[in-house]
Amino acid sequence: MKRKKRKIVAKVWSRFRELSVTLAALTVLVFSMTVCSSAQEENRYTFSFGAGFSPLVGDISTRLNNGWNIAFGGGYNFTPHFTTTLDYAYNGYGVSQRVLNEAGVPGGNSHLWSITLNPKLRLNRVRRVDPYVIGGVGYYRRTVEFTQPTVVSVYFFDPFFGVFYNTLVSANQVLGRITEDGVGGSLGGGFEISLGNRGIKFFSEARYHYANTGRIITRMVPATFGIRW
Repeated sequence: MKRKKRKIVAKVWSRFRELSVTLAALTVLVFSMTVCSSAQEENRYTFSFGAGFSPLVGDISTRLNNGWNIAFGGGYNFTPHFTTTLDYAYNGYGVSQRVLNEAGVPGGNSHLWSITLNPKLRLNRVRRVDPYVIGGVGYYRRTVEFTQPTVVSVYFFDPFFGVFYNTLVSANQVLGRITEDGVGGSLGGGFEISLGNRGIKFFSEARYHYANTGRIITRMVPATFGIRW
């Protein structure tokens, strides 16, 4: 059993190391390209906000249901072609009926959040449509909760009659919670479309994420749409 665990840890570390080397090579390549390019005036700081859907792949897709995501972040434009951002992303998922039956509970939900550092290479800076390649490395935290429906007493104020009163509302009672965290990374691409001449852009991107979140690795390919400025 210990030998098997060591093999799993070694395999995860090997994949993470390969991803880190790829990102480092990409960074060196970007700086080498931009040294020879002419500088263009633009905002040095960049910010973004987006949302989309988050399909799961691999073993985790048989235990959790596909979900949604929101993400925001900010960073610095080192050159017209190279940007690095620090991003926060939140992914919400459902729990499959198979897992609920195995646990003997009526309901459940799951979410995963991450904080990652993301270098980005812009491939066609001078055009209105600008494709790019992006990667990331950072911290991922996945939580699964098992729940059952219940009712709770809530104190309300009625502005029409000007009175306070108690009432019962439906809610979910958490029966148990499983949290796993670890280091992970991502690699993917997207494109930006300029919206006018004020630096505001619409973006669309998709990335493959791999996170070492315990015995069951998290693999997902979230697609995100949003605004960047």
